[in-house]
Amino acid sequence: MQAVKEISENYIESQKTIINSIQSAWGPYQQHFNTSINTWNSPEAVVNAYSRFVSNVADNTVTYLRTTNNLVFASLDAYKTTMEHAKENTKQIFDINTKTVKTFEQNSREIARAA
Repeated sequence: MQAVKEISENYIESQKTIINSIQSAWGPYQQHFNTSINTWNSPEAVVNAYSRFVSNVADNTVTYLRTTNNLVFASLDAYKTTMEHAKENTKQIFDINTKTVKTFEQNSREIARAA
């Protein structure tokens, strides 16, 4: 339950940060729209914008892969634990079945001797 709460809080904080970032970016964009159009005509500005874009995509990809790996390894650990419990539980069930059959065998022999 605590993990769900923390995930929710982290999501809300990330959304607040995204909204604040977009709002702060939009103001100057709106004010300098004409200047930005003229700047895009500059090859140096295009190269800088493209390199920032590529760097951002690369950073996001690395973060995505890291997060995915963490989730996969956490799931594998949970799966290992689950399988270990299942192994122990089935062993106990098989022991119960064996004891039941031995009791049935013993009772059958006693009934056969008494008859």
